[in-house]
Amino acid sequence: MNDAGYRPQRYRKYSRTGSSGRGVAVGLLALLVHLSAHGKEPTMAEKDYSYHPYTAGMTLPDGVFPPMQGYTHGDLIAAAQVRVEAYLKTHAIEPALMRESLVALATHLNEAFEREGVEYQVSSWYQKTYDDPAARARSVKAMSEEYGSAAVEAAAESLAGSPLLHQGRAFYKGYVGAAGEAVRDLIVTLNTPEA
Repeated sequence: MNDAGYRPQRYRKYSRTGSSGRGVAVGLLALLVHLSAHGKEPTMAEKDYSYHPYTAGMTLPDGVFPPMQGYTHGDLIAAAQVRVEAYLKTHAIEPALMRESLVALATHLNEAFEREGVEYQVSSWYQKTYDDPAARARSVKAMSEEYGSAAVEAAAESLAGSPLLHQGRAFYKGYVGAAGEAVRDLIVTLNTPEA
């Protein structure tokens, strides 16, 4: 098995001092501006890349850490689903449509997160050694914004063809925003003392 399958591209591109200055606002436009401004290719989707879920004892390339409990793809997806479900309930969306929407959201988030190797990224950038102690906090903040943006994009894709689109633009923005904010908020908890 090839090491590149485990080590997402972003991990190779940025310097040892962390990811300061990479923060992006939760939103599709900000994500695209960020990617082009830093010369990063948008995703690994166009490359010969396949995601490898971590199993106990798996050998990982140097510098790549196994996913951390509480910050796996499943944890990030669950956080987004909880926030989006609460949003749907405040808008009195009928239960069958709510379930269908949450399943579609989970599917799209999982695809997006696997494409980027998010659980490996978060774990590796958080646990790596930093020369500047503040760099870890900057890395976490940047990841929270970046993967929050990825969640916004996935949530938008999950709504394609959904009857929820008839709820209007404000509803749509709130829906995708809820997903992105949930992912962002979970990742940024790594910057709290008890994390």
